[in-house]
Amino acid sequence: MDQIEKEEKRKAWVRFRVMDVLRNHDQEARVIESQIAAERAALAEDLKEIMESAFPSGQLSDAGVRVQSSPDPDGRLVRMVDKRDRRRQRANEAIGNLERQLQQITEVQNLVYTLDTRSKCVLLALYYPYRSYDEAAEFLQVERTTVYRQREIALNRLFARAERSKAFHE
Repeated sequence: MDQIEKEEKRKAWVRFRVMDVLRNHDQEARVIESQIAAERAALAEDLKEIMESAFPSGQLSDAGVRVQSSPDPDGRLVRMVDKRDRRRQRANEAIGNLERQLQQITEVQNLVYTLDTRSKCVLLALYYPYRSYDEAAEFLQVERTTVYRQREIALNRLFARAERSKAFHE
C-alpha cells in the first residue's frame, strides 16, 4: 500500500469516526466512562487476589508454629510480581484505548466550537442533541434545504480540522 492510499484510508477513518461521534456522543461517552470504571474495579479485585496468592502456604507444626511448606517461596513471589505486572499492563492498555476514544469525543465537540458561527449553529442544532433536518430547520428558523447545504459545508470544515487534530492520529 503506497502513501497516498494510506492517507486516503486515514481520512476515511477520521470522517467515519467524526460522524460516529456526532451521532452517538452522549451514549458513547457514558458507556466509555462506565467501561473505564469497570476495568479499574476489575483490576483492583484481580490485584487483591494476586497479592493474596503471594503468601506461601504454610502448615502448622505439632508445636503450633507455622512452617513453610513451599519448596521455592522466592519463585512463587517472583511469579506473583510478574502476574501483577502483566495484569496492570493489560488494564492500562484497555483504559488507555477507552480514554483515547473519550478524548476523541471531546475533541470533536471542541472542533465544532472552533468553526464559524453558521457552521457551528447547524452542527449544534443537528447533533447536540441529535435532531432530524426538519427539527433543526424549525429550531434555526430556516428552510430544510438550507440546513442540508450548511451541514455539508460545516462537515467538510470539521473533517479538515479533525484530520489535522492529534486526537485522531493513531
